[in-house]
Amino acid sequence: MPDYYHNENQLIIGEAVIHLALNNADITVDSLVRALAEMAAIEENPARCVQIREAKHWLREFMPASGNRDELRWVTGAGQGSVH
Repeated sequence: MPDYYHNENQLIIGEAVIHLALNNADITVDSLVRALAEMAAIEENPARCVQIREAKHWLREFMPASGNRDELRWVTGAGQGSVH
């Protein structure tokens, strides 16, 4: 994936993270995917809607296997450090 798309995904996911944090919600891969789906549903700009869906698709690659509670280990460098 070219750097542009990676950076755009990070920015859009960052928006979802801020939204969740401001609403005092848990920040997990599942909650981020849901937040991105909500963002896409209300977005009026078709190009930005595509970017949001691409970010959501990229993020789904990190969805944990059932029962795995280390959803955000990729954020902390594959589990180095605490996610809490």
